[in-house]
Amino acid sequence: MQVKTILYCYLALLTLIITSTYAHSIQITPPTTPTTSPPTITSPTTSPTQPVTKKMPNILLVHGAIADGSSWGDVITLLQTAGYNVTAVQQPLTSLPDDIAKTKVALETLPGPVVIVGHSFGGYVISNAAYNAANVAALVFVAAFGPDEGETAIDLGKNFTALPSNKLFIPDSAGRIILSQPNFVKYFAPDVDKKKAKVMAAVQGPSDQGRFAWKSGPPAWKQKPSWHVVAGNDQIIQPELEMFCAQRMKSKKTVKVPGASHAVMVSHPKVVAAMIVEAAKAVAPK
Repeated sequence: MQVKTILYCYLALLTLIITSTYAHSIQITPPTTPTTSPPTITSPTTSPTQPVTKKMPNILLVHGAIADGSSWGDVITLLQTAGYNVTAVQQPLTSLPDDIAKTKVALETLPGPVVIVGHSFGGYVISNAAYNAANVAALVFVAAFGPDEGETAIDLGKNFTALPSNKLFIPDSAGRIILSQPNFVKYFAPDVDKKKAKVMAAVQGPSDQGRFAWKSGPPAWKQKPSWHVVAGNDQIIQPELEMFCAQRMKSKKTVKVPGASHAVMVSHPKVVAAMIVEAAKAVAPK
């Protein structure tokens, strides 16, 4: 029994020694979290031989009396598609000085070169707002008055046959003039899609009566080149008057659109946009 006891104790001690040695021989390495290197961000580089895009002129559109900026809608789309930055002024139509002041704010916001475009009484506005404006490179007159210094719309019209529409303007409750909606469609926009013309008539902007007798200041067209679109069947401003203004300004180019109404920018937006683009290309930095 004593021998067995000693043997059992010996075997137990041997087992303990072997277990301890085995445990010390194992290296337990804690798991490591894989690391990911951050992506390398590289800035795009421009090859020294890559052509530099020339700066395109900004376009500023100025509507006339009994109208609003939406009348330029289709022209704006065409110009934007061609890559131009376009702004259309919403004038108060409370007086020509007020319209000119509003347009000057928009004009002074835009970096040059600027092509400024006026329709109808917008011709008065751009002639005055752009005078001595260093950022203006060209003027485009669309079925518009083109006054000289001291000239009123009455002065301009007296040498031409009066139009029936002249007697059809009516005052609203505040004394500002409009055309009845049927007369607007008939005389202002007879060649425009009837649904669109009726919308234009509904949103027409009542205008002050005093603008017809307002004397223009010194005109920008004596300082900068001009381009002209004449509406061949204009029943608001005589086409002959529009042509006279273009010739007096020594227009760089004049396009007369046969059969076009006063709303020529709505009925023939491609013609008007093409003229604006031609002016813009002519004055773009070379």
